[in-house]
Amino acid sequence: MRLSLLLVALAILCSFNSLHAEDVFRFRGENSQGKYNEPGLLDSWPESGLTPKWVNDELGEGWSSVIKVKDRLYLSCLDSNDEKRETVVCLDLNGKQLWQQPVGAIWRNGSYPFPRVTPTYVVGENPSDDKLLVLSGNGELYCLAAEDGKYLWHRDVGKDYESRYGYWGMSENVVIQDGKVFVTVCGKKALAAAYNIADGGVAWASEPINDEGAYVTPVLLGNRLITMTYKYVSMINTETGQLLWKSLVEQDAGEPIPKSPGYCISPLVKGNQFLVAGGYDLGSVMYEIQPDGKSVKRLWANKMLDPHHGGLVEVDGRVYGSTWLNNTSGNWGCIEWDTGKTVYEEAWGNLGKGVTTFADGKLFLYEEKRGTLALMIPGDQFKIVSSFRFDFGTKEHWPHPVISDGVMYVRRGNTLAAFDIRKK
Repeated sequence: MRLSLLLVALAILCSFNSLHAEDVFRFRGENSQGKYNEPGLLDSWPESGLTPKWVNDELGEGWSSVIKVKDRLYLSCLDSNDEKRETVVCLDLNGKQLWQQPVGAIWRNGSYPFPRVTPTYVVGENPSDDKLLVLSGNGELYCLAAEDGKYLWHRDVGKDYESRYGYWGMSENVVIQDGKVFVTVCGKKALAAAYNIADGGVAWASEPINDEGAYVTPVLLGNRLITMTYKYVSMINTETGQLLWKSLVEQDAGEPIPKSPGYCISPLVKGNQFLVAGGYDLGSVMYEIQPDGKSVKRLWANKMLDPHHGGLVEVDGRVYGSTWLNNTSGNWGCIEWDTGKTVYEEAWGNLGKGVTTFADGKLFLYEEKRGTLALMIPGDQFKIVSSFRFDFGTKEHWPHPVISDGVMYVRRGNTLAAFDIRKK
């Protein structure tokens, strides 16, 4: 009897833990909103900084973030056997490589060619049916078996739709819903396309809008896909591919379009509203979907909060992120969701702009000039609680840190490190 009760208690405990330990299936978590459902994290860090559980410094270069599902990690890197190709790499939770699979040539332009797209994980009916979807810099969409990386299907979406690339190629992390994967192809033949995940067949292709691509990962708002291109923000019906609405971002923001497409930020969504933003002085613009479900109203614009590529998060009616002053510098700011009113804009000493994410009531920052990781509490002021410098790795501090099951994963170029940030 006692043994039975113990087993029941253990089962309940395991169930509780599984409900509170969140896997990360896509770039910046659920709907790319930059939030991780991770309770019980440290409220401050040691003055000397965190010590990693492990460090893998034998990865290929890249700016992809990592995703964590079950007992595995996935990310995109340069192929260790051919540095002209991108590859998806699978690691166990100790950082040991399990497999890698090439997924197309690196971006052919030659400027910042390393892989920057994060794989998207698809849960199948059975564990053996789980899949990975990833888009290469040249616009090739690959579907792989999550277990061993086996090729399942491949589509050259850039070629199929005559895509007009931005200066840094295709940098979109693909979005899935109801058995379909969506890609902003931004070509002569379509704005976006949907493929059936099961076999790679085309489900629909939306009408073209005569624009070139940006670097924004779209988000979902019900059965609507919100995406951005060089000039436009657009809304597409995910069931039919119908283009419901589009608007010129520069007109709505009151700012000219940047000379180079500066849009890298996933829109934030809340209720029937969505916020789009971009660097190069574009700023942020709030929209609201109207009762007919097809038309959209512009609510306000804020010129201060113009994030480069570090993302935004919404917490308790406020939006937090860094601003763009130039490609190496920026401040850190906060605005009100309802009004767009600026709460603060502050410099972080002599440090730069960077990534903003959220978990357990705290903001996690990763600035890109020196690689400083920091912890702060959302509020009326920019006030750092703890910080330390991430000295591992090579190249830029651009990948977005990820938090899953109490562990923070931080990447820089050829290196991925894991930090246990759970309260003991």
